[in-house]
Amino acid sequence: MADSIGEFELNHTGNAYAKNDDGAVVAYVNYDGNATGFGTVMGTLAFPLPDSGATSGTCSWTGQAFPPDSPWTTSSGDGTWEQIEGKHAWKVSVPALEISDGRVISSEGVLDLEARTFNGQMSAAN
Repeated sequence: MADSIGEFELNHTGNAYAKNDDGAVVAYVNYDGNATGFGTVMGTLAFPLPDSGATSGTCSWTGQAFPPDSPWTTSSGDGTWEQIEGKHAWKVSVPALEISDGRVISSEGVLDLEARTFNGQMSAAN
């Protein structure tokens, strides 16, 4: 990951589940909190649930932020998750998170399933 442009600290606020067009169950995990330069952030990580016991997979982020210097922005991007061995936690990486103001950033964080948090770092996308 390139040099950090900030951090995010998000708290889990609830889940919803639905089947996608392929019949797979997708978990929609909602978060809110704060991110450097973005102010208040609210968003959803979507995880198509692979077979039971899987240790990695794909995900996507869609969200909205309320920066101190503008009314609001939206963001979206696709990524991956990988279980941290021996823990109920996943490393989540979104290499190209598109912001509605034209920026593209990357983010990496740890989704702690027991603590119900998602915290990490943001950087300029390569």
